[in-house]
This record gives sequence, structure tokens and C-alpha cells, in this order.
Amino acid sequence: MPNQFDVLVVDLDGTLLASNGTVSHRNREAIDEARAAGLTVIIATGRVMVESLEPLKAIAHEGLVIGAGGALLSDAKTGQTLISHTMPEDLVVDVTHALLKHDHKVLILKDSKVAGYDYLAVGDAEMDPASIWWFEVLPVTVRFVMTLAEDPHPHESVRVGVVASEGELAPLADQLKQQVGDRCFMQHWAAVTETAARGSETHLLEIFNPQVNKWTMVKDYCDREGIDPTRVVAIGDGINDEAIVRHAGLGIAMANADPPVLDAADWVTSHDHNEDGVAEAIGYILNGQR
Repeated sequence: MPNQFDVLVVDLDGTLLASNGTVSHRNREAIDEARAAGLTVIIATGRVMVESLEPLKAIAHEGLVIGAGGALLSDAKTGQTLISHTMPEDLVVDVTHALLKHDHKVLILKDSKVAGYDYLAVGDAEMDPASIWWFEVLPVTVRFVMTLAEDPHPHESVRVGVVASEGELAPLADQLKQQVGDRCFMQHWAAVTETAARGSETHLLEIFNPQVNKWTMVKDYCDREGIDPTRVVAIGDGINDEAIVRHAGLGIAMANADPPVLDAADWVTSHDHNEDGVAEAIGYILNGQR
């Protein structure tokens, strides 16, 4: 039976990666099987390239990486940024100042290929332990400043975020929505921490250019390559996967997916990210069940 899909988009955390951050042998094999069947594999993650190097190496990925939740498109083989959806400078200023007033360390993600560093950490607030751990275990470059006036690359911001407890961030997100409205795309959800890959009480609040999500970047790629978007299959679990699971020709949610992703999915795996759920999903695609 001919394969009805051309592109396979796979999330990392909570999807391809187990709770310990590794890719299982079976999932590696399944990715190879998808490639052998003629599918173009694209990794789509909330991470950026430098934060994804180990998982990409584990699956020998040299293709496209949609990073920062859809703000960046990079070439895994060369490490080069192909597309960058930066935030308007006035939006960065407004959001950052609002977050600083609530005594948060503001983390501004940059296009490192232009700025020369990954994160600008703004303000004198203490950094959340989850952020400290993340910056210690991954080869990211962080530049610390007290104010935005010290930002040497104000036009290269792709995401503004803070890390704190869910109780702190939920009301803050509501307040920011009233303040900036449709000038941005905003989401808050459980962070990956040293002790929890999912369901942590520590949350991320992330603010992007309003056009940014994983699906818009996939759609841009399909338009550029002349690919029918209905021939895209996407596998994901988290809030930042909802759009891509909803709009892909076939959207697959992991068994451990957040409720909005489960609601958006065409099919849900019976196994979670610790039980080779991606391999199950790829088998479902390649065995002619779809």
C-alpha cells in the first residue's frame, strides 16, 4: 500500500524522549523505518538547536528542526538558522517590563547565530532552580544584564519567558493577555525540570511573535516545497503541539498528552513516551492502518 504521507513531524520532550531525556532503541529504529519508507522527518520542539543536540545525535538527524515552539527553522546538519520569526522590539519591551515588575528573572531567547549567545537574562530577581539546572546541563550561552537598555541585540529576540510556579504564572498570564492582547502568542505550561519531564508544578510562561507556532512553520515549509499539508503527519503531547496535531493531515497524540492535544488528535497512542509511543505511532502509519 503506498504511503499517504510525505512528512513526519515529531516533538521531543514528552514524545520522542523518555522521562530521562533519552531516545529508546525502538524509537530510533522506528525513525529509521520512517525515513526508509520515504518520509521526510522534521523535529519540532520548544527547545532550540543547542538544547537539542543529544536527541538529534541519537536519531542521526541531519534534516530540519523547528525550534523555540515554531519561532526558528534550522538545518541540523549545518546548525544554520533558515527562518527566524523575531518579536517586535516594542512588544519585547512591554512584556519584559511587566514581568520585571512582578520580580521575575526574564529570559529572552535570541537567534544565537546572529546574537552570538542563546539567552539574555534580565533583572536582579533570583533565577528559578529549574532554569539554573537547565543552563548547567545544556551547552547554552547566557548573558546577564540588569536592564533591557543593556541588550546589544534588541531585534533578535524570538521568545520572552519566565519560569516560576503555576500559581504565580497563571494570574500573570491573564494580566499580560489584557495588556498586550493579540500583539503576541502566549502560553504557559509545565516545565521540564531535573526531577520531572511532565506534570511539574514549575511552569513556563512564553511569549512569541503572534504568528508563531509549530504548524505555521510547517505550513511555510510545505508552501515552499510544494507539499500538500494533508500529507503531513504530526506526533506530539504538549500545549505547543496542539496546533500541529490539529491541522496536520494526521495528528497523533501521545497517551500522555495534555487534554487539548488529545482533543485535537485524530488518533491517540496506547503507549506513552516512556513506552515507545513514537514507535507505536510510526507503526500505525507504515502498516497501512492509515
